[in-house]
Amino acid sequence: MAILDLTGKGIGLTGGGGHLGRAMALGLAECGATVLICGRQLEPLEHVAKEAKRLSLAGQIVTHAADVRDSSAVETLLDLLQGKAGHIDGWVNNAYSGTHGALIGVTRDEIEITLSGGFTDSMMVFQAVARRMIPQGHGSIVNISSIYGMVSPQPSVYQAAPEFHNPPAYGAAKAALLQFTRYAACHLGPTGIRVNAISPGPFPSPEVQHNTVFVRALTDRVPLRRIGQPAELVGAVAFLLSDSSSYVTGINLPVDGGWTAW
Repeated sequence: MAILDLTGKGIGLTGGGGHLGRAMALGLAECGATVLICGRQLEPLEHVAKEAKRLSLAGQIVTHAADVRDSSAVETLLDLLQGKAGHIDGWVNNAYSGTHGALIGVTRDEIEITLSGGFTDSMMVFQAVARRMIPQGHGSIVNISSIYGMVSPQPSVYQAAPEFHNPPAYGAAKAALLQFTRYAACHLGPTGIRVNAISPGPFPSPEVQHNTVFVRALTDRVPLRRIGQPAELVGAVAFLLSDSSSYVTGINLPVDGGWTAW
C-alpha cells in the first residue's frame, strides 16, 4: 500500500538502477508518480521498469540511459519527463560516482573525481532542473547525501573489511551537498521550489552483505541493531516530494537507524 499520494506528479531520479535507486523508483511509482529513472546503463533501468509492471503499480516508470555529466543529456531527460508527465514536480539527485583512496596517499585526480561525482554533477543537474521549475512556481528537489557528510566513519568498523571504507573525499563531497541544499533552499524559497536532503545510513548492497563480519560491525554501531533495507528510504523521499511537506525546505533528514544520534 502506498504511504503517500504522488498521483499525477512527474519525478526524475538519477541513478535509478542502483541498490537504493531501484527501491526509491518503485516506491515513488507505487505512490502514483510518473518516475523517469536514468543511469549510464539501460539494462538495470529496464529491470526496474519490468518489476514495476509486474507489481501493477499505480504510477509508471520511464527509463532513459544518460550520463548526468553531459548537460545536453540532462536537457533530454527533462524534455522526456515533461513530455510524459506534463510538468516536473520533483527530482531526486541520487547518482554518485567516485574512486577509492586512502587518507594518506590519495591522489589529486582521485580527489577531484570523487568531488565531481559526489557533488559537482548533482549541482549541475540541480541547476538544469531548477530552470524548468522556476516558471512553474513550484517543485521539490531532494539531494541524496550520506551520514558520512555529517560524521566521520569510525575506523574500527572497517578493520575487518577495509575495502568497504569510504575514501576521504566521499564525505567531503556529501557534506558539500548538504551545505548546497541549505544554500539553494534559501535562495529558491521565494520561487516556490523546496530543496531538502536525505542522509542514508548503513544500507549495504547484497554483495557487501555476504561479509557477515562486516555487517555485524555495522549493526553493532546502530541503535536499532540492524542494517537498513532500501525500501525504508521510500517514506522519507516520498514525504519530501509530496504536498505533505509543503512547508519543509532546507532540511537534512537522516535515515540511519539512529547512527548519528550517538
